[in-house]
Amino acid sequence: MLRILLIGPLQPPMGGDTRHFATLTRDLTASERFSVSVINTSRGREHSRALRNVATAFKILCKTVLALRRIDIISFHASDRGMFLFGPLIVGLGKLAGKPTVLRIFGGSFGDFYQDRNRLAKLLIKKLIFSSNVVLLQTRRLISQLDGLSSARLVWFSTYIEPATPAPFREVDENLALERSCTRFVFLGHLWRAKGLETMLEAAPDLPGECTIDIYGPPDEYTAEEITQRGGGRVRYCGFLTHEEVDLKLWEYDCVVLPTYHPGEGYPGVIAEAFAHALPVITTRWLAIPEIVNHECGILIEPRDTPAFLAAVTVLYRDRMRWLTLKQGAYRRSREFDHALWSRRFEEACEELVER
Repeated sequence: MLRILLIGPLQPPMGGDTRHFATLTRDLTASERFSVSVINTSRGREHSRALRNVATAFKILCKTVLALRRIDIISFHASDRGMFLFGPLIVGLGKLAGKPTVLRIFGGSFGDFYQDRNRLAKLLIKKLIFSSNVVLLQTRRLISQLDGLSSARLVWFSTYIEPATPAPFREVDENLALERSCTRFVFLGHLWRAKGLETMLEAAPDLPGECTIDIYGPPDEYTAEEITQRGGGRVRYCGFLTHEEVDLKLWEYDCVVLPTYHPGEGYPGVIAEAFAHALPVITTRWLAIPEIVNHECGILIEPRDTPAFLAAVTVLYRDRMRWLTLKQGAYRRSREFDHALWSRRFEEACEELVER
């Protein structure tokens, strides 16, 4: 049995990173091939407090040192900034203890993050983070950006989901086209400008027919009142959902919208969620998103292009068979984001590492 130390964030706060790490932890714990120890790096909802950050980092470091004798592999899971600040310590401890390390970087922006660093920071990343045994990267774009810079083995490791409810989806056919149209659009995520909130609000007065866009997420850069006022009843703020609520709520909608230009975007988890619910997506040709969305499962537009966004909504509203065809494609694509598939890939990477 392989003994592995998983270091990463658990809830709270809620988010894609904490959910991904929790899912992998559960899958490995259920495996007969692994004995799992976990160190939670989450700083809760008070993550911006400097003293709490320092105390949490010191506690994580102490727990890691104490666990080294009892494990075979260390695996650290973090965002760009977390990997830059704490990754070198984890790799350094692994080298001192003779334990192989597997690093997993959330999101799709670490290549850009690296390019924006100064010479000293780049040297630190290359000598320590990239000297890990394995680095797991979410997108193929990242692999191509970092290939040649790293002595570590770079492994493509996609986003994935674990639906909380079984899919009540029936095979899409022409009969469904007679029952309803694509009118209920939904956005799930942080209410950031870079997620495309302005595009949706600008489109509100011209949405076709009875089309509406419901918005769910923490009100970061927008208030509920602002969305209500500017949305005119067509773009509506509907509150915050837990993961379980998201899973159930998505069955009520016809299409997911994500007109993002967020610089940290990798493979957005909400797109994988959409596919698992047989929902096509309207999203952007941004960074690595075209790697997972094409004409078979969604519509791609340019960022900040409100007319193109309106045109995409109108196409799905007016052309029922196009919408149904994209629903079929989305559901087929969902198999590529099955958590069991990617947890097994993680297991294989660890097993191969120990065998070598």
